Amino acid sequence: MGLDLLDTPVRLTWDFPDDAIGQTGACLPAIADRVAAGGVFFVTLQGRPLLHPATEEVLGVFDGGCQLLITCHGHSDELARLAQLPQAGYQLLLDAAGFIDSNQGVDTRRLLSVVHALHLLECKPVIILTPLRDNLFYIPDLLRFCSDHQVAKFKLSNAHIGDSFHDYSAADLPRWQDLDLFRKSWLEFTKESCQLPTMEIHDLFLWEIMMSGQKTAGGQEQNRSEYGGCQAGNSLGHIDCQGVVHPCAAWPQPLGKLPDQSLADIWAGYERLAVREQIAGTPGGCHGCSDIDICFGGCRGLALHLNRSGGERDLMCSGPR
Repeated sequence: MGLDLLDTPVRLTWDFPDDAIGQTGACLPAIADRVAAGGVFFVTLQGRPLLHPATEEVLGVFDGGCQLLITCHGHSDELARLAQLPQAGYQLLLDAAGFIDSNQGVDTRRLLSVVHALHLLECKPVIILTPLRDNLFYIPDLLRFCSDHQVAKFKLSNAHIGDSFHDYSAADLPRWQDLDLFRKSWLEFTKESCQLPTMEIHDLFLWEIMMSGQKTAGGQEQNRSEYGGCQAGNSLGHIDCQGVVHPCAAWPQPLGKLPDQSLADIWAGYERLAVREQIAGTPGGCHGCSDIDICFGGCRGLALHLNRSGGERDLMCSGPR
């Protein structure tokens, strides 16, 4: 059975290697073939996919079969390659992390020059950021930038752990203490008359702070009633540089390997089902919490690997409420 026949659309992130690391170019289209045949709805190429020579072939595999998102860091070599690729068939994600200095803040001038360059290439990027301890407090600055320069969407993505593909470590991920401080600064920001872009916020506890009291375009208060707990191995999946499939980027546990296996076989396998069974249980650190039916334990991957001493409670949760 294809993943497109499941109740929940599946979103895959894929650590797409550049030309210097990981798999050979010949293997990447074969992995893309397996993903496309599996019926995945959304695929995000992470890392620096624009720098790999097989990118155009992979674009051809996915063309029309799913919604493809490509990560870009705004480097000149990425922009040069982007100019050579077809402009249709994918959404560009501009990672704002490289525009933030912990001492100087957001380099809005350089960010604007990249956004303008992308517009000349007929790309309207989504600004994305992985929330870390040292960039949380620059989120309002990025939202001001989006408001001032008509960037329509801003995304706070989920963390990536388990290998050295990204340039941050587990120690850089926010904890509940960081979130408490951020809450105070966010309340100050909300006093401004800033026209917010559409926001996609992966972490539930961060979403609670940023979206509380916010209205939809129709005037209704934002809600997350569709949230059903950690989606690792359900609506989320992750492929690492070697083609190994994991429950999500925040849960480094091998479920199978592409292209050796089909994605449908991996999704039907015992390893994935065991992950979902584990998620169905209540973490020890959440017992007695009156909000467990709201958060369902939050991000279970990060909690399992980084907060065993706290009963595998979400890193951004201070304790039972």
